[in-house]
Amino acid sequence: MFARPGLCGIGIGRLGLVAASAYAQSVIVSQAYDPHYANVSLLLHGDGADNGTVFTDNSPTPKTVTAYGNAKISTAQSKFGGASCNFPGSSTDYAIIPTSSDFAFGTGDFTIEAWLYIPTWISGSYAAICDIRATPQGNNSTLFKINSSRQLGYYSASEINTTSSVPLATWTHVAICRSSGTTRLFIDGVLGATATDNDDKTSRHCYIGRVYDNAHPAFSGYIDDLRITKGVARYTESFTPPAAAFPNYGQPVYV
Repeated sequence: MFARPGLCGIGIGRLGLVAASAYAQSVIVSQAYDPHYANVSLLLHGDGADNGTVFTDNSPTPKTVTAYGNAKISTAQSKFGGASCNFPGSSTDYAIIPTSSDFAFGTGDFTIEAWLYIPTWISGSYAAICDIRATPQGNNSTLFKINSSRQLGYYSASEINTTSSVPLATWTHVAICRSSGTTRLFIDGVLGATATDNDDKTSRHCYIGRVYDNAHPAFSGYIDDLRITKGVARYTESFTPPAAAFPNYGQPVYV
């Protein structure tokens, strides 16, 4: 029996495609992915050339991030990727993202997290990590901050703070998560505070490194891998902080 050359060629071609596809899938599967990537509202890796002013949003719906003052990309400190977002500490040094429904959490779950490096601290100061507010009362909005005692804090309809302080001169993972009406604060994966929170979050601008009305001192230091996730409470108990940069993609779908 002899195989028809044309069919044999097609068979080999198909085998080659199958093998190539299997190899590509194995490469993708070997890389980490984010199962909640579709829910990511903002993802700032802070990567880029030293002194650059382009802050790139790697979320599924990339947003325009505008840096003001001396806010810039810096290679002086980095948790991942060789660079981070540097905010020198002046009230004019910050970044802003326009109003988006991706920041309207409603009464649902959400997570805001980042890696911070704070070189020094001025006693009695106050620093905003991420501020999604339009009124000082804080209702229907979110302020993720470090208070004057260097405790991690959250301000909305009410205020909660951790009892422990954010350390200096070292990279520290911080997170705030709301799950089914309970908000939790974490420092390096350790649960530090819990409170009931049913505030209805509406769409606002998002300020990074400064409060919306410039009423308090600005953040002074470096921020790496800032991620906001809408509709998902990524952490509900103490956890091990991520050991790599947050992925820019979700679970692959094969056809």
